[in-house]
Amino acid sequence: MKVISQERIDAVKKGIDIKSYIESRGIALKKQGRSYVGLCQFHKDIKPSLSVTPDKQLFNCFGCGASGDVIKFVMMSDKVEFKEAVEKLEEKVPYSESGQASSKNPEQSQPINIKDKRLLSRVVSYYQKILGEDRRGVEYLKEKRGINSIQTLKDFGIGFVNGNLKQILPEDKEVIENLKKIGILNDKGNESFYNCVVFPLYDVNGSVVGLYGRNITDENSINHLYLAGPKKGIINRQAVKISQTIILTESVIDALTLYDQGFKNVIPAYGVNGLIDEHIALFHKRIKEVYIVFDADEAGLKGAEAVSVRLKEKEIVSYIVNLPVKDVNIFFKRQTPEEFEALLKNANPKSLEQSENVIKRKQSLYKEIGNGFIVGYSERQYHMKGIQRGDTQLKVTIKASKDVEGNVPFELSTIDMYSSRSRIWFGKLCADLFSASEELIREDLGKILNLCEEFKPKTREKGVIEVTEEERSEAENFLKNPKMFEEILSDIEIMGVVGEEINKIICYLTAVSRKLDKPLSSLIQSRSGAGKSTLQNTIIKLMPEEEYEQYTRVTDQALFYKEEDSLVHKILAIEEEAGVGGAAYSIRNIQSCGKISVATTGKDPATGKMKTEKYTVEGPVAVMLTTTSAELDQETASRFLSLSIDESTQMTSAIHDKQREARTIEGLIKKKRTEKIKKNTKQRKGC
Repeated sequence: MKVISQERIDAVKKGIDIKSYIESRGIALKKQGRSYVGLCQFHKDIKPSLSVTPDKQLFNCFGCGASGDVIKFVMMSDKVEFKEAVEKLEEKVPYSESGQASSKNPEQSQPINIKDKRLLSRVVSYYQKILGEDRRGVEYLKEKRGINSIQTLKDFGIGFVNGNLKQILPEDKEVIENLKKIGILNDKGNESFYNCVVFPLYDVNGSVVGLYGRNITDENSINHLYLAGPKKGIINRQAVKISQTIILTESVIDALTLYDQGFKNVIPAYGVNGLIDEHIALFHKRIKEVYIVFDADEAGLKGAEAVSVRLKEKEIVSYIVNLPVKDVNIFFKRQTPEEFEALLKNANPKSLEQSENVIKRKQSLYKEIGNGFIVGYSERQYHMKGIQRGDTQLKVTIKASKDVEGNVPFELSTIDMYSSRSRIWFGKLCADLFSASEELIREDLGKILNLCEEFKPKTREKGVIEVTEEERSEAENFLKNPKMFEEILSDIEIMGVVGEEINKIICYLTAVSRKLDKPLSSLIQSRSGAGKSTLQNTIIKLMPEEEYEQYTRVTDQALFYKEEDSLVHKILAIEEEAGVGGAAYSIRNIQSCGKISVATTGKDPATGKMKTEKYTVEGPVAVMLTTTSAELDQETASRFLSLSIDESTQMTSAIHDKQREARTIEGLIKKKRTEKIKKNTKQRKGC
């Protein structure tokens, strides 16, 4: 018969908390001084006579005399020999499925000092660096455990042990011995957590005091490793600061899974008997309720009941969550966060627990601005404008930011929403901007694609004048007035334009014809300083501001890159025909065809390849020009009503009189009337 080594015996005694184990066997214990008392199961006990002392890891019955350590308790309870009792308990040691500690030195259970904590922290930092360099750890967590968020790995401080620590260690015997004492190295100088993803365990002060490792292969029977000795330190201790409710899991991987699924207020125990005193101390006076999510097996159910009893002693309400599958990690390979929320509600119908992942996906903002819209999902906002639809393209200018209307960092680009490569490329930029997963951003862009397809721009933008019923009635009476044109001419003269009755009427009709399917266009000819710009600008001022686009000069390709419907039923006013330049061709086309389009080549930001893109600007549009040219090319002249300014001596004299009048009291009165005229005229257009 093979003798059980003293090392295995010590590992069991130190790894199993006798109080928790006895409670897991269905014996309720109540605190009494430094010990706990309960009914002894070894005789017919009416008055509690069983005493359990956690500090000494011993039990004693004052009724029947039974006493000993946890191994003796199993021998008496299960009526088994010493060897079988040890083997049974080895299955319960949370830091080793085989019953072996992560280190070969049982003496390593002594508390680590400040110097050792610093050394352990440096080792943890090195392991975290290796996780980013050796992809095996990340691939295990992603492919085998379904952990997709890099941020989750960072939040838990996860590292990976590939055996290279020895190569960077200094030739310092003291450092080597300290690493052996802590448990990072074994007696042979090899890394105890080799081939494991490792999780640092922190005390309340934020110091690393422990380490948990999960072997990434199933070849080694020791899959779960801790530093030797009693467990100390907690994973995700910050959870108590964000919520008065905690989700308590049986294993570290289960806690990592829940965190990755958006349940940030999760803390793991270290096995069914792994709720340590540090957990209780952390929860005390901070936590009101705990959801216990242990494995759906006999050990898990008993362990959950024992934990519930301990929490009740601290006046913490607990709810045991029943899983439909073995553990949390398996659950999320098939189910969603919403379905886990339902499990919590089954345990407690009043549960308000929600996954941040679910909240982050909900639409938090939507408003239309001009010919575009702003949409938000949690803190992520997107401003879409310049939406241009085609048979195979959906071009849009998109700005992404936490506040698209504020002065904060942003990403801005024009992309084809129908191109998956473009969406993926822009999604990568946004993932960095929002510190979010690329999967989440791609989901956002998918929703935005649907919104862009459904979006219908308003025919009138901001700036539409709201009119009262009295003003509307006045406008209707004006339209019915047989002397309407006389009133218009009078108003324009008050605004400073003398004479030119026919030109005034034609320019006015050109401006209001913008609403027709075939608008008029006017071109005013005169020498410099004769008043052509004054006439055109005066007519423009009578129109609502959102109804015209006014420029001094237009470059050759400028009109092609305006928003698709930015000129629909608008006035395009250019102060000097010479300022049209190469844009004359595009102006003539939008007058004749009702739209202009251009094909241009550019580099696809997602692929880097050249591609052809089409830009279209829709009409119809009323065009107003002025010019000093005595002769115009026939192509341009044929599309305009050509007007000439009266440059006679009499007209010049009348203009001078008008200018002098402007400096008189009468002129100031007319200036005040001018503002009222512009307001009234715009209100008529608003009707």
